[in-house]
Amino acid sequence: MITIPDPAALLAALRADGHAGLPDVDVRIGESVLDGAINDSSERFASIGPVILSDGGPYRTSAGSVVDRLAGHLGCPVVQLGRGAVRADEETVERSVAQVGSNRLLVSVGSGTLTDIAKVTAQRTGSRHVAVQTACSINGFIADRSVLVVAGAKRTVQSRWPDVLVADTDILTAAPWQLNLAGVGDLSTVPNAVAEWQLAARLGHGPPYTPAVVDDVLAANPVLPALARAARDAEPTGIADLARLLAASGLSMGIVGSTAPASGTEHAVSHLLEMARSRQGRAAAAHGMQVTVATRLAVRVWQLVDSTIRSADAKVWVPDETTSRDAVARAFAEFEPQTAEECWTAYSAKRNWLLAHQFAVETLVSDWDAFARSLRLPSPEQFDEISRASGLPTRGQDLGVGYDDDLLFWALRNSHLLRERISIVDLADVLGVWSDDTAWSIVADAAKDG
Repeated sequence: MITIPDPAALLAALRADGHAGLPDVDVRIGESVLDGAINDSSERFASIGPVILSDGGPYRTSAGSVVDRLAGHLGCPVVQLGRGAVRADEETVERSVAQVGSNRLLVSVGSGTLTDIAKVTAQRTGSRHVAVQTACSINGFIADRSVLVVAGAKRTVQSRWPDVLVADTDILTAAPWQLNLAGVGDLSTVPNAVAEWQLAARLGHGPPYTPAVVDDVLAANPVLPALARAARDAEPTGIADLARLLAASGLSMGIVGSTAPASGTEHAVSHLLEMARSRQGRAAAAHGMQVTVATRLAVRVWQLVDSTIRSADAKVWVPDETTSRDAVARAFAEFEPQTAEECWTAYSAKRNWLLAHQFAVETLVSDWDAFARSLRLPSPEQFDEISRASGLPTRGQDLGVGYDDDLLFWALRNSHLLRERISIVDLADVLGVWSDDTAWSIVADAAKDG
């Protein structure tokens, strides 16, 4: 029998094993838990005034509007940043900081993007934070990381843990089922992210691999189809389990101080898709849906790397600075110059690290068979089996109008140029097998099998 990890139990087990610096987050998941969480928080932080931060979304339960009811109960103002959607850029964050003020009890009610803004706002204002989750759409509600748009590029920045996370199934079951299904999609990508974390850690880049923080999340992968059914049917018990699994995954990122346990190539591809859609003035599909499609591409890059290394012809070559700078300039030619410069700053730091540690890459290639056996990475066929059983999208066009193979190709081809984290695409690149033709063949193969 597969057990859904409980966030509090996970933290207790890690403390018992001697892990230091773990967060003190009060996690409330279940039916009608909001009122108790708010009352307890008001008593716990009685010396500071409350304020509600909202994205303007129409969040309701049988008791009425969630925001209006909380504002009436707390007798506090509401800072509304949008009309159902917000953009997590520096301008919005600054507006949030200015309107919230210093040392408040900040109660955020909204999407994952709104919660990212709230966590940064709480950090900058010295406020306490109660995060009220309005859908099971992502794993980041609980993490001490926020995704912001910096110079036109998606960036993950340090923020702060919420003091309280509320996942009330009265609210979650009222959310559009597609948003809750997106959370299943986000979780389906964890095996690839973890494999890329193992890859980077094996090279000595980023945080060391810590299996204890992800083992339970990986073990729960077979229950995703059941959680997907719960998302569609708005079934409270299944939705609560989905919220617990998402919270456990989110905790893993904060505990190791990196998004590596839950974000690999698939997230870089998704970030690029969102950047492209924003530049086009189009709304992006749900994050969890995008990363599902992108994972189908990433696992095929693993196959490319594996076959290249096993061919015995693998040679490691780190691209020179001119070649790399030209690649970044081409990739982001249609964006503002500051976006290309932001991405070059991140990628050049990674390229320089790879150049200085080329021997580590060569050693990994030599020891590839043993390393590959240590991975718990699904094959494309195994990943597709889970995705189809969960009713998740498989092709770009499943994400909406404008999501075509050309866009997927661009995002996959340039995914390693977005950020400093080492990915499986970086390994394909230094092995000399990453090209336009290769990326196109992977997109085409995924489309055919989809």
